[in-house]
Amino acid sequence: MEVIVGKTAGFCSGVQRAIQGLRKKLGEREGLYCLGEFIHNPEVVESLESLGMRIIQDIEEIPDREGFIIRTHGLPRETLRRAADKELEIFDFTCPKVKKTHHLVSELTDEGYRILIIGNAAHAEVRALHSLVSGNSRILEKPEDAASLEFEGPVAVVVQTTFNPDTFNAVLTEVVARSKRTLVCNTLCEETTRRQRNTRTLFRRVQEQVASVHVERAEELERSWFEGVRRVGVVSGASTPVEEVEKVRERLLHIG
Repeated sequence: MEVIVGKTAGFCSGVQRAIQGLRKKLGEREGLYCLGEFIHNPEVVESLESLGMRIIQDIEEIPDREGFIIRTHGLPRETLRRAADKELEIFDFTCPKVKKTHHLVSELTDEGYRILIIGNAAHAEVRALHSLVSGNSRILEKPEDAASLEFEGPVAVVVQTTFNPDTFNAVLTEVVARSKRTLVCNTLCEETTRRQRNTRTLFRRVQEQVASVHVERAEELERSWFEGVRRVGVVSGASTPVEEVEKVRERLLHIG
């Protein structure tokens, strides 16, 4: 069985930067608190916990004046205010590309634009972004969300850095059709877009046998899934270390 690994597999630069920075800080001091999982990968999270990171679900669980981690997606303004009230020492690992969008929406609001955020309303990045300009912004997830909107003044559009480009363009088309003046700021992450494009290319190479499975560890792969399969493509999310991708590749080669 041929195993083809996507060219963009492994951590993105933002996640890599955050993990390296956090590991360094955990080596310098004990007990840094993180609100929710640091990244979407249980093995990496477990390794960080073994170094002293403590995951909590409410900021009130953190004792005053302790160390507090901001994840790559950023945090809502209200959470940061509560952290300040508790005099927490903040270690900010927000992705630079996400942080750039934060500054952008604040500047555009000051210039008189109404902000439209295209993205998943439940995503941590979008929640944090919306909190910065909540009284002057609207979240749009799909084209239908823009269909009933009417805009009197100028609007500025930003997008969740990891959003699907095709959906972004579809929503944007509806917005432009309904606004007299639209400033479009393409804040999609180039690495994420490239990862999605690479996935589609790899899909075309293996599409003679179309099936997909999602695993977090190589041990989860089952031999029965690949009976009669001649070619397998392997891609990963931005929070998957390249070492785990290699374990998956080796496991597939063993199965095949």
